[in-house]
Amino acid sequence: MHLDVVAQRSWKQRMLAEAHGLEVSEVRSSSDALGYRYSSKRVARTHGGRLHLGSFRRGTHQVADMDGCLVDHPDIAAAARDVGAVASFLGIEAWDERKRTGDLRYVWLKTDGNGAVLVTLITASETSRARELAEALPDLAGVAWCVQASDGNAIRGEDIVILRGRASLEVELAGVRVEVGPLGFLQPNPRVAELAYSHLCASPVPPLVFDLYAGAGVTTELLRRAGVRVLACEAYPESAARLGIAAETAEAFLARSAADGLVPGLVVANPPRAGLGSEVCGALVRLAAAGLAELRIMSCGPAGLRSDIDRLAPAFELSSLRAYDTLPHTPHVELVATLHARRGSR
Repeated sequence: MHLDVVAQRSWKQRMLAEAHGLEVSEVRSSSDALGYRYSSKRVARTHGGRLHLGSFRRGTHQVADMDGCLVDHPDIAAAARDVGAVASFLGIEAWDERKRTGDLRYVWLKTDGNGAVLVTLITASETSRARELAEALPDLAGVAWCVQASDGNAIRGEDIVILRGRASLEVELAGVRVEVGPLGFLQPNPRVAELAYSHLCASPVPPLVFDLYAGAGVTTELLRRAGVRVLACEAYPESAARLGIAAETAEAFLARSAADGLVPGLVVANPPRAGLGSEVCGALVRLAAAGLAELRIMSCGPAGLRSDIDRLAPAFELSSLRAYDTLPHTPHVELVATLHARRGSR
């Protein structure tokens, strides 16, 4: 944060070119460089007799206290302070992964930006004081609980239980209202993300579109508003259920679609940071030979996108690339790449 946001965006533009060979003319943004974050995942730790919520320091499992974080939406920051203060008052211990003792492991906070906050308490086991903590917290839209007992960095647990209030928030992105549950994906910076979504779903749109990694369903709805048929794919059960589809990986979806002889004119994808991967890229290359004309990929990982572009190169060429500053004051940058099938690949 020693750089102002203009300098940060210039640095991100150079980083994309020098580290990944991805050239962009600018890094687009909104006017909100602070207080923009609508979704925040926190790690619980006990220090000095109190429970704190923080984040792992890069490359370590040392927890940095995030109280007063300037990029969190004020409603999330306030809710995080309340969780820490009430848990400390009740004497609830954070999970210690070395000693394998304690209770509260993670807290996932989401807001609709209009005063409603949904808090998910994630504990290390079912033997937990999560219900007691939920009842003692100040007014919130909802409090949910799940258990994540596995080793590693996974946050999402199993068998969500609603302890108080609502089971979801309604959030508007790019004119689409979506329901987001306790463990469902929510863009951390909706105001900038909706700029990227609008570009991702811009006209022209062909009669059949595949929407891979559809998440909360914003792109699915935007594409359907163009009056075309959209087949959505989403692997996470909570998000898939809200889309009215069965949870399915992109690999399985593309294999099933190929077996059914379905060939879209456009594939839209918003994969995780690692990118589409070799199996999905291979399936898309084969679709190009069958008539797929265009890919639009929204990427939160430049390295993954670079690898995907290289894997897709036998059948697709990069037509345009736009960058969005979705997380100011961090190294993160979101990209929207448009690729068209090469002549001769169809």
